[in-house]
Amino acid sequence: SQRLDGVPYPVGNHWTATKGSRVINVIGTMHIDDPRMDPLADRLAPVIQAADLLLVEATKADQTALQSEISTNPDLAFLTGKTLIDLMPADEWEALAAAASARGIPPFMAAKFQPWYLSLILSVSPCTMKEVALGGEGLDGRLMSIAAEANVPTASLEDYTTVFRLFGQDPIEDQIALLTVGILPDQVSENATATLKEQYFDEEHMSALETSRVIARPVVDMPPAEFDAVFDEFIDLLVRVRNESWVAPIENAKGDRIVVAAGALHLGGKNGVLTLLEQRGYVLERLDF
Repeated sequence: SQRLDGVPYPVGNHWTATKGSRVINVIGTMHIDDPRMDPLADRLAPVIQAADLLLVEATKADQTALQSEISTNPDLAFLTGKTLIDLMPADEWEALAAAASARGIPPFMAAKFQPWYLSLILSVSPCTMKEVALGGEGLDGRLMSIAAEANVPTASLEDYTTVFRLFGQDPIEDQIALLTVGILPDQVSENATATLKEQYFDEEHMSALETSRVIARPVVDMPPAEFDAVFDEFIDLLVRVRNESWVAPIENAKGDRIVVAAGALHLGGKNGVLTLLEQRGYVLERLDF
């Protein structure tokens, strides 16, 4: 794709960033389950066991804290006042309600979610949602378990409410536009997830990003230029803004052997974690994954 021309670090799920005596292993993860992750986690175990610290997007403790925060502070994830039934055209709401039902979320509940939050939930395919409900976890979860067994401390790269703050400040109409972009027909969603997984194991994260754009564009009722603008804004908040905020905790982490394990989408590109570390004087080297 032309969009990938000149993009730095478009491939590779495992890198070292070295500066002086400090070595940071940067591992691109996927947050959904796949049996191929078991041998992968076994191969990465020595890297985790030798670390002074494992940095992840959200530790298990923070994931639990977030759930409790949402229940005590519903404004974080839920609308106050009007629901999506009031805020959207009836046909668009019907499509949303069906997508929510396919993922085990009652429509009356989905109607109360902030639109950006519902769009994140609906971006997960129905089958993947069932796997999550049964306790399936991605590579991050597996690596955290290895760290816990080896008594390696784990910390979060950001406050657990970060994504909620970033997206929650968007005007409601922008959030609804994003929501419209996020709804794929169930079979398209399942196929997109299967493709995403293959691209992940092929270590082609920047291609995966563009593939998700190409898959969604024709099934969303929106002019292509407008679709691209909404998609780009979403990725900007989900990826670039967070990457830039992660540099300080990575740099300030105590110890000489640090592991950063975050979604593979965060690694590549001109605003990717690898480029940001290179700009700070780290020498990067790709490792086997």
